[in-house]
Amino acid sequence: IFHNVGSLGNLSVETFRMENVEELRQYYDLNVFKVISLNTQFLKIFEEVEDRVIIVNITSLCAIKPMGGMAYYCSGKAAREMYFKVLAEEKKNIRVLNYAPGPVETSMID
Repeated sequence: IFHNVGSLGNLSVETFRMENVEELRQYYDLNVFKVISLNTQFLKIFEEVEDRVIIVNITSLCAIKPMGGMAYYCSGKAAREMYFKVLAEEKKNIRVLNYAPGPVETSMID
């Protein structure tokens, strides 16, 4: 399975002003919670062939390096990357790749 969903979040909100809980929920719902939920369902379906399961999570340098003005994106990518690292630790027979391709021109930044 290939996890590539992502959005930048609200770039106009500085970290110390992230007080809109609904906006936070919506961001993490798409970028973290739905990825975990989808992955869980995928693993249930392919439980019997785990030794052939490969999971690719598209991540970013932002998962490990803080970038000013990108608190939503950095924290979401960090949470996802750690989830997949824990999964790889727990399920040694599943291959997990956290891949950061670098800047990619997409409509996400339009």
